[in-house]
Amino acid sequence: MDRRQFTKLALLGGGLAPLLPACQSLAKLQASPTAPAHLSKAEAEAMSRQAHEAFMGLNGDDFKMMGEEHIAMLLYPGFAALDLVGPQYLFASMMGAKIYLISPADDLKPVTSGEGLAIVPTHTRSECPETLDIFFVPGGANGTLEAMKNAKLIDFIARRAASSSYVTSVCTGSLLLGKAGLLKGKKATSHWTMLELLPEFGAIPVKQRVVWDGKLITGGGVTAGIDFGLQIVAALRGKTYAEAIQLQAEYDPVPPYDSGSPEKAEPFVRDNIKGIFSPLVEKFRLAI
Repeated sequence: MDRRQFTKLALLGGGLAPLLPACQSLAKLQASPTAPAHLSKAEAEAMSRQAHEAFMGLNGDDFKMMGEEHIAMLLYPGFAALDLVGPQYLFASMMGAKIYLISPADDLKPVTSGEGLAIVPTHTRSECPETLDIFFVPGGANGTLEAMKNAKLIDFIARRAASSSYVTSVCTGSLLLGKAGLLKGKKATSHWTMLELLPEFGAIPVKQRVVWDGKLITGGGVTAGIDFGLQIVAALRGKTYAEAIQLQAEYDPVPPYDSGSPEKAEPFVRDNIKGIFSPLVEKFRLAI
């Protein structure tokens, strides 16, 4: 590879960094003693800086290519897989961010979601950093109900939330935040069938995909986690970065049916779903 080709690759890596996780390898190459012999380490680092500055000049000063955010995502048996995996994909696409998948136990055994998908945690609760940029709690159904009864887990949520820049949830994860005393006087959302429970935690329910109230960020049901994640990426890295990750994910939804909210669904569909969830709602109410 000649110098001109290497420079072009560095510029491309700087411009498409949010899209290409492989750029992390390029950055390591540029900063390492084993960079191409015709380039010094200082020259390679200078090219990387120039590429970044050129990209920022084209796309506005809100763009932040690299970061070192610490993001903890709590697992527990029966969590909803997509509540977690949607935001995790977006957070993991931020170059330099560190993701901690936190075990509900004192080991790293796989944690099985309510849908049967097992996720292997990366850290135990004792290994979770004290100070976090984002603390995230997914929702679920019966698994979330059982988690609400787990005093140690609720205490962990309360303690980590106290030292986190953002305290966040998707779907019924907000009920776990409420159980930990984190919703009092706050605007929040949840799965549409559970919104009626939020006032019992002292919260102000908002029927919205994503709700911000100070350091508290809550997402609606399941798929709202993608909108939620993109908004958080934009807050941390800038709108351009979030747009680039959205394009990488090809998140351009065109649902085959327009029934994704109770306001749009046919009454028969809406009433049956609400009927299915009603017994669970009452169980949650008792657990509050």
